[in-house]
Amino acid sequence: MFTRLNLWKRVIPELVPNRLVLAIFTIIAFFSGHINKEIRKKHFEENASILDKDNNGLLKDREYVENQHLWGRVKFGSHKKSNMAYSGCEIIATYNAILSIGLSAVMPEIISVFEKSGSALHGGFGIAPSFPARFFKKKGCTVKRLTTRNRQRIDSFGKEHETFLLTFYWDKKDITKQLHTVNISKIDGKYLVHNAYHKAENGRFGAMGPYNTLAEAINAIGENVTPMVIYGIDKNKNLEEVG
Repeated sequence: MFTRLNLWKRVIPELVPNRLVLAIFTIIAFFSGHINKEIRKKHFEENASILDKDNNGLLKDREYVENQHLWGRVKFGSHKKSNMAYSGCEIIATYNAILSIGLSAVMPEIISVFEKSGSALHGGFGIAPSFPARFFKKKGCTVKRLTTRNRQRIDSFGKEHETFLLTFYWDKKDITKQLHTVNISKIDGKYLVHNAYHKAENGRFGAMGPYNTLAEAINAIGENVTPMVIYGIDKNKNLEEVG
C-alpha cells in the first residue's frame, strides 16, 4: 500500500507531460473560472480598502510582493477556501512581473481581471498558468512559453527575455506538495525570485538571489522543485501602462 501510494504521488510530476498538465488547468479554468459580477464588485471594493497603502503594510508602492502568507484578508474567488494567501500566487506573480518591466498596476484591478476569467475551481486551485500569459499578451507584451526541464534550454530562454512567470512543482516526486507560481525578474543579467517564501537575514520575507542563470534561480527555490511551465515576457516599447 505504501509503495502504491508513493507511485501515485509521483505519476503527475514525473510522467505526465507538462503541456498536458497545463492544458488540463486551462480547461478547468475555462469551465470554472468566472466569478459572479456582484461578488467581483464587492471584492474589488473590500480589497481596495484593505490594500490602501496608507492603512497597512501588505502592499507598498512600487515594491515587489514577498509576503503572500499575510494576505488572508484579501478577497479572491468564491471557493470556500480561496483568498489571496491560499491561492493567489499567480496573481501576485503577475503583479510582480508588471513591476519588473517598469510598469505600474493596481492590485484590486488585477484580482478582478482574473476573477472574471482564469480562476480554476472558482479560485480554489488559483489561476490557470496560461491566463496570466494571455493577460500580458492582451496588454501588448510579447510572451513566449517553455515547458521543458532541460537546464541548457532554460538558461538560453533566460537570456532571451526580460522577466518570467514560473509555475513549478514543490516536489517532483510528490504531487500532494502542490504547485506554486512566482515571478523571476532580471536585473543587469542577474535573476531574482519573488514570493518564494524566502526569509532574509533580517527575518523578513524577501527576494531570493541574485543568481547567474535562470536554471540556477529555479533550482535555488527548493531541493525537489521542478518547473511545469515558464513564460518569458517582454515589454514592447509602445506599452506604457498595465492595469
